[in-house]
Amino acid sequence: MSLLAVSYWLLPGPEAQAVLEQLSALACEGIRETGGVCRLPPHVTLYSDHLKDDDPDSQEQAIDRLHQLADRRRPVQLCPKAFEASALLTQSLVMRFNAEARVELLPWLTQLCTSSRVELGYRLDPHLSLLYSEAPLEQRQKLAKQIPLPEDPLLFERVSAVIHPSTITNLADIAACTTIYECELFSPR
Repeated sequence: MSLLAVSYWLLPGPEAQAVLEQLSALACEGIRETGGVCRLPPHVTLYSDHLKDDDPDSQEQAIDRLHQLADRRRPVQLCPKAFEASALLTQSLVMRFNAEARVELLPWLTQLCTSSRVELGYRLDPHLSLLYSEAPLEQRQKLAKQIPLPEDPLLFERVSAVIHPSTITNLADIAACTTIYECELFSPR
């Protein structure tokens, strides 16, 4: 089994990114003293797959899949529904979206699954992590209730391919996420 994975991320446009980074910074301020904290660029994970260590073309294939995805998709608006804290490190403090987000993004997942060599059964769960933390769950749950939820939909205009450890167990694994390629979604003129 590969020690690395590739994930495909949906990234916000400039305005939404500024809003999300401000919320993430606010969340980090509220939790920094009680546990380790790590942040990544704001994103929604569309799909994850193993990266084949023994195949030198594996990263190029991931980039090709990303181009195919971007060429067929337009920017998408997602409507924030709530903030939630979880016992999972990878979902320490997340923004959940309304039910339409899953419907909107399911064809994206289907396209990525279809082009995958080995379909891994990835389950689409549209959310955006504001931070990753080892702070007590109770503190993160309290923070989830205090952060102001954006009222307007957030526009996502880019996608990226990111490599990372195939198993995420600690903050160092999260910090190891590395973007290998990013591109704009198709926007009609």
